[in-house]
Amino acid sequence: MRISRSLTIKQMATVSGVAVVTICIFIVIQLFHFVQQRRIDYAQQMENVAHTVRQPLSQAVLKADIPQAERILNSLRPAGILARAEVVLPNGLQALHTDFEPEKPVPRFVARLFELPVQITVPLYSVEPANPKPLAMLVLQADSWRVYQFILSAMSTMVTTFLLLALILSIAISWCINRLMVRPLRKIAHELRDLPAQALAGHQLELPRYHRNDELGLLIRHYNRNQRQLAALSSPLADNYDIVGLLAAGRFALWLQPQIDMRSGELVGAEALLRLQQPDGSWSLPEDLIACAEQNGEIRPLGRWVLEESCRLLTGWQQAGITLPLSANLSVIQLRDPLVIEHLQSLLQRYPIAPGSLMLEITETAQVGELGHALQLLRQLRQSGLSVALDDFGMGYANLDLLSQFKTLPVSKIKIDRSFVATLPADDVMVRIIAAIAGIIELDVVAEGVETPQQRDALLALGLTVGQGFLFAEALPPAVFDRRYFSHSSAISDN
Repeated sequence: MRISRSLTIKQMATVSGVAVVTICIFIVIQLFHFVQQRRIDYAQQMENVAHTVRQPLSQAVLKADIPQAERILNSLRPAGILARAEVVLPNGLQALHTDFEPEKPVPRFVARLFELPVQITVPLYSVEPANPKPLAMLVLQADSWRVYQFILSAMSTMVTTFLLLALILSIAISWCINRLMVRPLRKIAHELRDLPAQALAGHQLELPRYHRNDELGLLIRHYNRNQRQLAALSSPLADNYDIVGLLAAGRFALWLQPQIDMRSGELVGAEALLRLQQPDGSWSLPEDLIACAEQNGEIRPLGRWVLEESCRLLTGWQQAGITLPLSANLSVIQLRDPLVIEHLQSLLQRYPIAPGSLMLEITETAQVGELGHALQLLRQLRQSGLSVALDDFGMGYANLDLLSQFKTLPVSKIKIDRSFVATLPADDVMVRIIAAIAGIIELDVVAEGVETPQQRDALLALGLTVGQGFLFAEALPPAVFDRRYFSHSSAISDN
């Protein structure tokens, strides 16, 4: 990858540039602070020196004893910080002047910027006779070269230290950004670059572990959703399956997946899942079959068959003394059918199943139409002796719209979508939210897609006790399900 196209190089250069500019500003501020502090220290030292010679120098000036005054000024030489000392008369005339060291030149720019040289003026008063007016002024000037050397030393130390700090910070921040952002983006770019043409339609990106809820995760979710929609629109589904013909040929079957109390391992329910017999004799559900049925309008006869077969299975169980509830999926298109309530009521008359033993799982209920119409349908289903569950809860905003009327919500169970269970135990935010909502509404919760003991333990820690998934069992043919979970399977199979 060329450097000009490398996001790592660009973000490292940006971080380094920002760090250097910030540190330069900090160095300037610190340098002015240090120099100002040094100026104050020099001024205080010179005041202390001036006060030691103030009285004898005043007497020498009063007596006009010039040699004595010069000796006093020369005695200040060991102080070390002075460059010159002067005695100036009140009229501004210079009476005495002493240079202690040859003054080295300081760059004019530095002298102007830091207000060099540093000097103080101390008035000299006569003691006897007392005179309120000063006899003269003692002017002491600090060695500017010493201040200049301090400025150079402080600047070199700070520049070296802070540039090293900037380098460390730039490398650390760049490494973090590279790990969190650049590397996942590079992986996605390489995956899309190497994607074969035959895999373009419906291609799905893997959601990075630490980006499930941020902008990168949102980007991947939207990409995957758009890919699924594009694949659904571009594939000639209507030509793939003859749903009615397959029904007539007996190629469909309902398999059962158990719902388990994760605390005790006890069977508490089952879900009926549609399967199609393949040419090789195996049973599976093609991913596009439901989309095909919805597109060509054959989802209604297929859904009616699923409901009737579910009622037949329940009748066989209950005649054998088994009270296990059974869940069956009801699609949005079926709910839009004005005859759906009438069909369900006729099934309940034909198959005398116990009220509430058939659980209808509905996904994205508010897509039925207006929210009021959806709630009315749910109430009619509840009044007909059927239980209602919200499937894949949390995947869309439709279910959240229903929560505004949760006090009268005609459902008895919600199912957590497997995508949220898959993030456990690392990311349990959505599961916690759904568990809290279920606690407020006082609904039962079933977690779908439980595949590992760690996911089970995380759900139990959140107070969720019922789950289904490969950790307990995959979907099984009814005969296998009966033999595994019921001791009187022969009576059921004969029914």
